[in-house]
Amino acid sequence: MFQIFTRCKELELAGKRIRHFELGDPNFATSQSITEAAVTALRDGKTHYVSSRGDNDLLEAIQIATSHSRQFTPQKSQITVTPGANAGIFYALKAICDPGDEILIPNPYFPTYIAAAHLAGAEVRLYPLSAFNQFRPCATELRSLVGSRTKAILINSPSNPTGAVFDESTVEFIYKLAAEYDLYVISDDVYARMIFDKSSKFYTPATIDQCKERTVIINGFSKTFAMTGWRIGAVIAPPDLSERIAVISESIVSCVPGFIQSAARQALLAPLSETSEMYAAYRSRQLALTLEFSKVEGIECSLPQGSMYVFPSIHRISRSSESFAMHLLSETGVACVPGSYFGSQGKGHLRFSCAGEDRDIDGLSFLIQQAITSYQGN
Repeated sequence: MFQIFTRCKELELAGKRIRHFELGDPNFATSQSITEAAVTALRDGKTHYVSSRGDNDLLEAIQIATSHSRQFTPQKSQITVTPGANAGIFYALKAICDPGDEILIPNPYFPTYIAAAHLAGAEVRLYPLSAFNQFRPCATELRSLVGSRTKAILINSPSNPTGAVFDESTVEFIYKLAAEYDLYVISDDVYARMIFDKSSKFYTPATIDQCKERTVIINGFSKTFAMTGWRIGAVIAPPDLSERIAVISESIVSCVPGFIQSAARQALLAPLSETSEMYAAYRSRQLALTLEFSKVEGIECSLPQGSMYVFPSIHRISRSSESFAMHLLSETGVACVPGSYFGSQGKGHLRFSCAGEDRDIDGLSFLIQQAITSYQGN
């Protein structure tokens, strides 16, 4: 994705207008109150080491936020503040797995999952998600993948890249399967606040066991609060596993800077009105993009239930999502991510981020149709 972003910058330097749909980097500035909290902390001298697990004030804010969103209050010994959710995923996998152990990961997947598993020495087994089933797992297929070395099942709801939301029955089945085979459930909750379909709701396996037995929550501030550059997240896990996660974090980064943690605390305690405009914009862009795709013959696109992406199918246009995405960029300046970058189940799809500018959506269907015509002519 960042390679595509780099190519976009090269084309812009050459004078080409690029419509950016490739990265999930909000076009909103971080809230002023969050920035001011960091500035105040800097002026107050919060530039030294803090606890490797996390500053006490932020840990308390995470407790409050979790009690509101997930109906339980984790102990501070269950929480580790991390330099972003990506780091939290790696720490959790490293704490769970011995070399050669297996992790069940959804397909399509966020690419970090694969890289983190390999760095942790774990083997990956992919459970397929299909548009025909609203990108939710098949219970029979998922059960068939559990082996003697399986240690955890990872879920991501709402999903990057599909925008799908796992319903309560799906989450409960996954948790019961994990309990049956004594597995952890790693729940990537980065987009938990971005559920827009009124028929869907956020449901987490943490509600079942309060992260005391087998559930691990991965969360971050980047997308939720437009804080991608701040690099801060948190992991909530059973106490014994959390202790290992904290030791790994301490060994790698010592601690997340205290002034950044002050900013994160302000984000968690700020009124919801500070982010409601941003989430409304994401939904508006999802609606607008879905409408644009509906005007293009050969593209199929359902409206996502959540997250900040749209995942149209181009099966009728090209067998290679990468080939068409690169053609679309070079011919029309429309930048998106090939679905194949998210695994074999993403082939035949493109991921469009809704984090960019509204003006980039205007006339998009015409540009895509133009690219299809020239692509078919090759």
